[in-house]
Order: sequence, then structure tokens, then C-alpha cells
Amino acid sequence: MPVDIGYTPSIRLNPIQELKITKPDIELYAGQILKTVVVKELNENQVLININGQNINANTAHHFDAGELLQVKVVLANGETILQVLHEAPPLTPIQTALLQALPKQASATHLLASLTALENMPNLPAAVQQQLHQLIDSITPLSRLPQQFAQAIRQSGLFWEATLLASQQQNVTQSLMNDFKGQCLRLLAVLLNEGITPANPAPDSMVQQYSQDDALPLPGAIPHPPPRLPPPNFNDHTINSILGVLLEQTEQVLARIKTSQLTHLLHSPDQPYSLMLELPLRVDADLELLSLLIKEHRQSATTGESSWSVTFAITLANLGSLQARLRLQDRLLDIQINAEKPDTVDLLATHQQTVAELLAALDLDLGLWCLHLGLEKDDIDTSNLRLLDLRV
Repeated sequence: MPVDIGYTPSIRLNPIQELKITKPDIELYAGQILKTVVVKELNENQVLININGQNINANTAHHFDAGELLQVKVVLANGETILQVLHEAPPLTPIQTALLQALPKQASATHLLASLTALENMPNLPAAVQQQLHQLIDSITPLSRLPQQFAQAIRQSGLFWEATLLASQQQNVTQSLMNDFKGQCLRLLAVLLNEGITPANPAPDSMVQQYSQDDALPLPGAIPHPPPRLPPPNFNDHTINSILGVLLEQTEQVLARIKTSQLTHLLHSPDQPYSLMLELPLRVDADLELLSLLIKEHRQSATTGESSWSVTFAITLANLGSLQARLRLQDRLLDIQINAEKPDTVDLLATHQQTVAELLAALDLDLGLWCLHLGLEKDDIDTSNLRLLDLRV
């Protein structure tokens, strides 16, 4: 049977159904969970219920049918004994089930990128693994080319791998498939499995950076924060198989991260402003860095459908430190806000306002606000869109 994995049933929250009883002949205590049967309706606001073989009159503003089996929770309030009706949680949708499986396995790509840097020139690796490592690294967009290849970098971030595969049936997208980050990770995973590699569980502390709260999956709508810069792990004095076991585990974690982001995006409702969170791997000189990115629609009017758009990103660079920037476009006007952790970076950026204005003018755009702040922004989460909180991992 075909299943629409994007289908998320709309849920209407009803007021809590309650039964109020006075001076019950059985002993009840707050928090107790009971099963009760509705014997009959006495009048418009009263029913007869049975608990443990004893009939009890209960006042209620809700309609219950005779014979209805209820699970209730005992609550004591203002001298009254109240039975709150408990309802079974709705079954998980296919997307929620897939998220339940992917969430515990995912981790940031910062660990994999640090390992790739350490392994790029390591001798004695299997030839197939060495070749795939080089292909993966070469497929990552250099930071110097990001302004010209921004759309391409997003398209090849891994989130749209399946869409590109589908498009390949009607058009030539071979280059996009070859350079897609998810596709490259899948090929690396296949090569490692073909070599008979198994995950290093647990991996020695000296080989990998310890995972921290910084690896947590960003909640939808959260301000991007710079991923931590990790030094290349120390792979000295370890066997090739144990090193590749760590690489296999990190590759699986990154694939789970991409899958989680894809599934989270599928939960987006068309009546909500568009929002896309992703992570772009970048080549910065000899290092591999991760750029956290949020593309967001800001609707001005529900009647006219007019919107402005913002791109918020965060990255940590060797010389400039951690940066956050938000670019918001409304018609031809571009507002720019940059937060930096280092005072020298703020001073340096302040000298480039005119240069940025001239660059925008060449693109037929006008520079609006130019705001520079010392210190990074804290989380500002859109609490209307916390779908992942519905899952219990």
C-alpha cells in the first residue's frame, strides 16, 4: 500500500475531559491511574460510573456514552476529587518513526571533517579508501568560491541527494551527483564496508574528539551557532583497521544527521513561513570547516503574500574567530548584521562598509542597515515549530 511519508495528520487539542466526584466511598489518592466504566447518563451534566465494582455519581460538562471504558487520573483540587480522562497518544507517522531511529545516531560533520584532514596524506591506507577520501575532499566547495557557487553548494549539501537522483532520469546531473556530500559519504561508507571494516566501539579517546552539547541537532528556527573547530585527531600508534573503524562510525553519524535534517524539513507545513536549516562543508585553505546555515522567509502580509528573506550563517575561522551573520533582503534593500567574538574582527569589518556597498551596487542592490556587534547571539528559538519535542528517544 502506498504511503505518503509527508502526511502529518492535523491534531485538534480538546479541553481536558473531567469527571468530578464528591466524597467517594472508595479511597483515592492524587496521581492514581484508574480504569472506569460509564454505566449510564443520569442527566445532561451527570453520569454514573463504576470503579472497582462500585457505582459513583460524577458531574461532567462532557458527553460520555454508556459502556465507554475510560482511563482516568485522580486529581485533588479545592476539596473536590477530579478524574481527568487520559487519551492514548496518536500513532507515530512514518516520518516520526524514521526520526526516532535517526536521532540517536546522528552527530555533527565536524568530527568527520577533522578525520578527513588527518587521513588525507596518511600512507598505507587501502587504495580504494584513499581514492574515495580524495574524491570527497575535492568535492567540497572552497570558501573562496562560495559567493559564486552558493546555490550549487546548497544543492550539493546532501539534503537534495534524492531529488537530484530523480532529476537524473530526465536531465544530465552527473556532476551534481558526483559532488553531492551525501552521495560522497555513501560511497565512502560502501568502500569501507567492502574492505570489511566494522565500527570501532568504543573508539580510543586519543583518536577522536569527545562529543559535546555542541553536537546537538539544532532545533528548527534556532539561530545558527559556529560549529567548534576540531584539530585533526591523533591516529599515531593505531592500526589501520581501528582508524577506519572510527571513520566508518563518523560517516554513519553524518549520514544520520543529513537524514534527520531531511525528515525534519518534510514536517514543514505549507501554511508556515519557509525555513531551511543545513550545514555546508567548506574547504578553507588546508582545513575543512562546517558552515551552519538558516534560510528563512519572513511574511509581511497574509493577504498579499509579500515576504522578505534572510540568510543567517555561522562559522569559525582561524584568523577571524567565530562569526555569525544575518543578511535580510527586502526588494532591493539588503540589511547586514554581523556578530564576532573578537574585537579585532569587528574593527576590521568596520573598515569594509563602503566596499560592501559598492559590491552590492554592482548587483543592483542597496546596502541598508550595517550592524556590527561584539559577542555572539544566544539562542532565539521559534517555539511554534518544535516538532522534535513530540518524539521520545
